[in-house]
Amino acid sequence: MMVRQGAVRRGMRFGVRVGVIPAVFWGILFLFVAVAPFGSGPLAVLRPGLIAVVGSLAAGVLLGVVMGAAPAVAPQWLVSRGPLRGLLAAGLAGVLFQAEVAVVAVVTDVGYGPTLAAFLATPAVAVLAAAHSGDIAGRSRRHPWLWSPGAVRALVDICSEPGSWGSKGRRLLRMMW
Repeated sequence: MMVRQGAVRRGMRFGVRVGVIPAVFWGILFLFVAVAPFGSGPLAVLRPGLIAVVGSLAAGVLLGVVMGAAPAVAPQWLVSRGPLRGLLAAGLAGVLFQAEVAVVAVVTDVGYGPTLAAFLATPAVAVLAAAHSGDIAGRSRRHPWLWSPGAVRALVDICSEPGSWGSKGRRLLRMMW
């Protein structure tokens, strides 16, 4: 059993990116919902939104840690074969994305529509995990954002360089996506 260097870090980058998508969606949705009914108090209105955003990010981090740790400790014969590695990644992502489904169920009081929509997003996450499994395992370099240096270091470098804030903002957006 061999631990591959940086696989957990690349898995975390993938998981955070997967978790940010629903977190931003829930954050925007609950922000608009929270603006209208301030009669019941701001904390009571903002609590489901905070649970949704933090829960989605936590589900993404959990997915990323496991997606990085699994190929890091998996046998070499499994990681070196693309289809098997993709099946492993898709299976893990499909199972672990159910944490996001649980977050949606808790936040919406088991609302059928949102919970079903989150459940139906599971195959998309599984396919994305399979497509990125080579980079996460360190076997390919098709997705450069998984291999970039730390986000905080890159953000400090961008902000400290001379230039307008508009160009810095564009470079920051390019770095993120």
